[in-house]
Amino acid sequence: MLNHALIASLLLTPSLAAFAGDGGAILKIANVAATRGQAIAVPVSAETMDLIGGFGFNAMPAGLPVEAVVYDGPIFGNGWQGWDNAPSSDARVDAACIFNEDQIAPGDHRLVGLVIEVPDFLEPGTVIPIMLANVQFFNYDFSIPTLETIDGSITVFRTADLNENGSVDAGDLGLMIADWGKVKKSSDADLNGDGQVNGLDLGRLLDRWATEG
Repeated sequence: MLNHALIASLLLTPSLAAFAGDGGAILKIANVAATRGQAIAVPVSAETMDLIGGFGFNAMPAGLPVEAVVYDGPIFGNGWQGWDNAPSSDARVDAACIFNEDQIAPGDHRLVGLVIEVPDFLEPGTVIPIMLANVQFFNYDFSIPTLETIDGSITVFRTADLNENGSVDAGDLGLMIADWGKVKKSSDADLNGDGQVNGLDLGRLLDRWATEG
């Protein structure tokens, strides 16, 4: 049974830095797009040169809470366990593993998803930064790798369901083409709010094709 107190003490003990390893690691939050009113799981991933033993961090979306943490990375298929304090605007996430057979090869792997609800009143084009703080990371042998952290963000879009029929389809594509090139902030087809209906909006519409928008 995983001893949460023991693992937490390891995550938070500065003296572990004395065992710093040569392999590096990058802990990063993705930059994603979301529709106003949508709840989205923002990926947090790690790029490592060694087997991961555990990690911990605080995630802070500007002005918004992390509603939940989804432990959907490949490392959580077996002996890994994670815990967090969500919902929180300063969400703490910790995870660790004690069994070598439950490890995955070094590489670039998704760890968790941070579920964040995007308010429906935000202006299209708004960028919500998500910051990392108090990051802890150690390899399976409890060495501390050279660590780089990368913050992420959510870019807010209007819904691509322009005709509000519940699905993004050819009807919405037609409405976008009809508004093509118009510099008009109020246009529903201006999904990113930059004052133009162009290829950026079309790309978003195609990305949301057959969804609710």
